[in-house]
Amino acid sequence: MQKINNKLNLLRELMAQRSIQAYLVPHSDAHDSEYTSDSDERLAFISGFDGSAGIGLITNTIAYLWTDSRYYLQATKQLEHGWELQKLEPGVPTWVEHAKANLKGQAIGYDPLLISHQLKKTRGASLEDVEFKAINENLIDLIWTNKPQDSLSEVIIHELEYHQYPTTKKISQIFENLKQKQAKSILISKLDQIAWVLNLRGNDIKFNPLFKSYLYLKDDNTGTLFINPTKINQQVKQYLTENNIEIKSIQDVFNEKFINAAVTPAEINHRLIQQVEDPIVLNACPIELLKAIKNEREIQGFKESHIRDGAALVHYLGWLEKQLLDGEVLDEYQAATKLAQYRYKQSRNMGLSFDSISSSGANAAIVHYHPTENNKSIINPNHIYLIDSGGQYLDGTTDVTRTYHFTQPTVEERNAYTRVLLGNLDIERLKWPQKSKIHGGDIDVLARRWLWEANLDYGHGTGHGVGYFLNVHEGPHGISKYRTEVFQPGMIVSNEPGYYEEGKFGIRIENLILCVKVNNQFLGFENLTYCPYDRNLINLDLLSPRDRNYIDQYHALVRKTLLPLMEEQIAKDWLIKMTEPL
Repeated sequence: MQKINNKLNLLRELMAQRSIQAYLVPHSDAHDSEYTSDSDERLAFISGFDGSAGIGLITNTIAYLWTDSRYYLQATKQLEHGWELQKLEPGVPTWVEHAKANLKGQAIGYDPLLISHQLKKTRGASLEDVEFKAINENLIDLIWTNKPQDSLSEVIIHELEYHQYPTTKKISQIFENLKQKQAKSILISKLDQIAWVLNLRGNDIKFNPLFKSYLYLKDDNTGTLFINPTKINQQVKQYLTENNIEIKSIQDVFNEKFINAAVTPAEINHRLIQQVEDPIVLNACPIELLKAIKNEREIQGFKESHIRDGAALVHYLGWLEKQLLDGEVLDEYQAATKLAQYRYKQSRNMGLSFDSISSSGANAAIVHYHPTENNKSIINPNHIYLIDSGGQYLDGTTDVTRTYHFTQPTVEERNAYTRVLLGNLDIERLKWPQKSKIHGGDIDVLARRWLWEANLDYGHGTGHGVGYFLNVHEGPHGISKYRTEVFQPGMIVSNEPGYYEEGKFGIRIENLILCVKVNNQFLGFENLTYCPYDRNLINLDLLSPRDRNYIDQYHALVRKTLLPLMEEQIAKDWLIKMTEPL
């Protein structure tokens, strides 16, 4: 116990020296990244909680962590002594409300690199009598012994053959979109935007092919990349020179003055915006939408990489079922490691797109659970097994969830599974008039209505955008009641309703779907994911003949597409068994 408290005690000493009564620790980095490098996992270091969303507030007496419903169970397990979980839900004060009530006349310190300019303005204004004080050195870093170093791995070129979208064309499209704003330059700090514009990829953040940097672009098609220069080899240097991009050290960005540059306050950190004189303020960075609408080559890549990824997944599932039914004892971590090996074997594979959520029984009810070497359970063949996983490929990024039961599921499990599946299919089968400008907020209810009919629901959104050999989560579109970005052909979104019974089981079924033109007037979705559903968990009584037929057609397509890629007899047998007509 003593050692755990020690970190908080050391932090409180530093707070006292700087005359602050509280310190804010967001789960973030200087680039507003959802997933951060090991060297930026400050919240995990100080609290023990390593989920991808959360914010810590340490006062002189207590430390609080705020996070959302995906992470309640995980946070309860992981938080160290001296910490208290605050749930982000109605009726529970947010950190701002807590500060206003308990820290009047006092000061909260924060690192301006880790807070966006917009957050600083809105939170600063709503804190009223509480001072929100920028402290340029990060206090967590000062007490973090053995802090991991930033990655020094080299940046690579994402070759034209995979996307047919040269950097010069991307830059002119960005400035085309900025015309109304009369912006002649733009300062970019989001790492996936920088990687996308420059057609470069890196290895600084696990599962995300990104490199820490800032990018300044001008409308004369020139620019500056601020990056650790040791990461740029001769070939990449040559490539950047050909694209009129000069290279400067990443720290130099804080010595430059950017006049009239376009910036997105929701993305740029509060420290960096100090370098911009008379900024042109954007509500949204134009790169987000350009990146979200995939071109023909990228769509082809998504389709092809999903077939290879489906082959890896089916090999794994056939292997897993046989092991379990033969009485082998396997834990969730061993299983996830085996799945990773099948993925690594696929051509053009560049690793995984996130930590595999390989979860048995009650663990499947923890939405963002992932087993580790030190925290895992044995896979019980008599319980539900949920696997949510994905791969990075030179020609796409995958994210797929399947839920199986290898023996005798309960009636409750079968009914819940079937209702989740029907919600998934109702999203996938939707068609709408293009002129209606339909967005994710309009359709989220379709994924839930079968569950609602049985008084069931789930606490997360239904879908997110996906990058192209980039982040597995991207915007601006998605499927949830909060999403307002209109669907356009070429957008890819996940479709992942679920149901979670705490302490018992969890169900999620996820495909990636592509927004397509059905005809001149209507849009719809096309499923890109190839992997059988679990016939064992389907309650046929809940299906209409149309539903049954639709699932049979999907299974026939999965069989026809993947069977030629099966290299192991076990996988072949499993695929044939799972894709028989219902």
